[in-house]
Amino acid sequence: MASNALAFRRRLLSSVGLASVALAGGIALSSTGQALAEDKPKPSDVQDTQVEEVKVTARKREEKVQDVPLPISVVGAKTQERERLERLQDFAQKVPNFVPSITNPRTSAMSIRGISGISGGADGSESAVGLIVDNVFYTHVGFQWADFVDLQSLEVVRGPQGTLLGKNTTVGAVVIRTQLPSFARSATSETTFGNYDRVTQKLNVTGPIIDDKLAYRVTLYYDRGNGWINNQFNSQQLLDNNRWGVRGQLYYVGDNFTDRFIFDRLRSDEYNNYGGVWGNSFPFYANGAPARTYAQNLASRLRMPILTYSPYQPYLTRLGKLDQRTTGASNELNYQLGDNTLTAVSAWREFILHPNNAMGNQLTDISSNAYDVTVDQYSHETRLASPAGQELEWTIGNYNLYERIFSYNHVDYGSDASQWFANNFNANPLNLWGLSYRNDGKARTFSTAAFGQATWHIDEQWAVTAGLRDTYEIREGSNFGWIQGIPNSTSLPFTMQQINAVSQATGGTTYFDTGGQSQAVNSLSGLFNPSYRYNENIMAYGSAARGEKSGAVNTQALPILNSRGQFLAWQPVITKPEVSWDYELGLKTNWLEDKLILNGNFYWNDIFDFQSVLVNTDYADVTGVPIRKNFLGNIGHVRLRGFEFDGRWSPIDRLWFTFSGAYTNAQYVDYAKAAPPNEWLWPASANVNGVNAPLYMSLSGHSITGGVAGNNPVAPVSANVGFNHEYPLGAAFREYGYTGPVSLFSYSNAAWSAKTQLSAPNSIYPLYMPSYAIWNAGVGLKTDDDTYSFNLFVRNLLDERIIIAQNVGNPTTAPSLTFSANNPRTFGATLRIKLY
Repeated sequence: MASNALAFRRRLLSSVGLASVALAGGIALSSTGQALAEDKPKPSDVQDTQVEEVKVTARKREEKVQDVPLPISVVGAKTQERERLERLQDFAQKVPNFVPSITNPRTSAMSIRGISGISGGADGSESAVGLIVDNVFYTHVGFQWADFVDLQSLEVVRGPQGTLLGKNTTVGAVVIRTQLPSFARSATSETTFGNYDRVTQKLNVTGPIIDDKLAYRVTLYYDRGNGWINNQFNSQQLLDNNRWGVRGQLYYVGDNFTDRFIFDRLRSDEYNNYGGVWGNSFPFYANGAPARTYAQNLASRLRMPILTYSPYQPYLTRLGKLDQRTTGASNELNYQLGDNTLTAVSAWREFILHPNNAMGNQLTDISSNAYDVTVDQYSHETRLASPAGQELEWTIGNYNLYERIFSYNHVDYGSDASQWFANNFNANPLNLWGLSYRNDGKARTFSTAAFGQATWHIDEQWAVTAGLRDTYEIREGSNFGWIQGIPNSTSLPFTMQQINAVSQATGGTTYFDTGGQSQAVNSLSGLFNPSYRYNENIMAYGSAARGEKSGAVNTQALPILNSRGQFLAWQPVITKPEVSWDYELGLKTNWLEDKLILNGNFYWNDIFDFQSVLVNTDYADVTGVPIRKNFLGNIGHVRLRGFEFDGRWSPIDRLWFTFSGAYTNAQYVDYAKAAPPNEWLWPASANVNGVNAPLYMSLSGHSITGGVAGNNPVAPVSANVGFNHEYPLGAAFREYGYTGPVSLFSYSNAAWSAKTQLSAPNSIYPLYMPSYAIWNAGVGLKTDDDTYSFNLFVRNLLDERIIIAQNVGNPTTAPSLTFSANNPRTFGATLRIKLY
């Protein structure tokens, strides 16, 4: 049979030309507590492989998800491999109430239950949803910009974390484990061809260096494909794929310890910093006065017409690629101290971003606003854990973090900038052309924490888990702003005309320095989590948890000026800490000898001093329209409530149906000083009966929507349904030289979201995303020993285009109804071969 397999492999390799392929890919990450990979299974051992029993590690122990009395969803390696789930947004297809918005390395956001923390680009902030990869906590949102290949499992844990999982989080965490090196030699190649000329290549090689002592694993990854939006200015293909990654691992097994070292490198160079416009700005202000639209402003200020209102046919000038690089290394040591295990995890990660944003749409050359970001993160965690299966199981430890962030914002002005910002076609173009306004923001974090968590198994039915974490953290931050360019005068750095032009364009700021500021905070996180197992089929649980994270550093803090340009105050450099109180009540059940799994969970989560992007509107431009100036601040009280369920059912062998859903109610309880939507910011010349535009409006009692700065849309109801099936075909390829058994497999999955409000709750122009479903499907053949696999797939079968609106279009900037970077309908074929 081995000779038949070898002949078949040679025939297959020669037909597709894979023997010469050397590049493929991955993102280097680390994992612990996993068993070494076993030799490949015999065909008789392969049964119902499409739904594997995945172990979860949310409590730093390998457990079945049904045995953990917490709301956890998990996706295993076979599901990830079969359905090609590689980026975080792909996993939203499988997990209820989990909505990653990974559209840009700096503005990524993972949302659980409608909350992601501060989204929209806030470099000195941390997400409310933590990302933990192989026991290393990733602080900056830029580390979410990755393709997670070679996966062991992905867990979504809901509720505040911190008593065990790295750093404090307030609404949840995503825990990723990757494959360990194996002492069984193997090499796997996977090639995917798709529409838009997309080619993805992966290569994974593992084996022993020293038998039973030292093993290695090398993963290579490459992904290249054209974008699906054409820039009409120069035919650039926007939202393309152009990234690669490499990861190397060493795994050593001693007499009473193991050690795992990982190095990884990721690079992407893509036209991904794009959000399209759709339609003109609003025609009337909220007071009924007519508004000067964006098209009218463009005609009067620049004498230019609107060329397109389609987000799929932009005219972007001077757009460059978004250059992103991530590098990291980690080492994990597990040492047996008697029956207990001592674990030490040390890690370093670096994130570098160099965007090259467009100077304008509609062929305008106005300004480009970009952030060059560098993040360095150093962490070390030590913990001691008792063995599993005891009456009292416990874990204690210490976590330390040092992080430094440089956020370098530069607004570069083009040839149309002077006329646009001065609202005057005859303005001297040299007042701004060639100048740039720059902010140099810095943030540093020193954090140390002691934590402990224990589970007392009172009897066979009752158990209680309790945990506590004490964190001492120092946050430091500053911001410095200045004008940069070529002076027009030998006596002054810049002429007064240039300084005044920059002041108009920036809302009154030219030179400033906040000075260095710091904040030291001691915070407590805790968990009380009782559970009761009624019988082997039913377990009920409840939990009360407190999470707290330190204040966010506003790396873009600015001075606040009034309408006459007089200084009033500084925007806060460091926000207040955020505190989360969460209550869960759930049920986990299994029936029909584990053929039916059904879980449900109610939650109530109050978040106080919620960190968010706020907007100051105290300063007006030359036309009298208030200028919106974003900054990081706190919202008094936010509340999340809802219900989640998930499950799976196998009516016959090798067929599984999966299902999940969520009802989400997210609202502001105390938000008295929210920025008004654009249509409420009329200039003084548009006053009716002498009533000025409100500078702030209350959103207390309103639902959280996508129309408020820093928030993503929250679907009130969502559901996921799918199936996967394997059908044995026996030795179907005997006449082609392969006598082993093969199986036909298929899968389908649909993620549905109900109608969702996109505009601000108090907008007079309500905008909604209609209900939609993202539907993926695939069919293929594989050998039962997993040596070969070939499948055809389609993603977003219905070609849905998801819309996100931050607010109704601003006539003084641009129409701002934008769409997310979800891919259109894509299809392709994947060939996976186990080379040896």
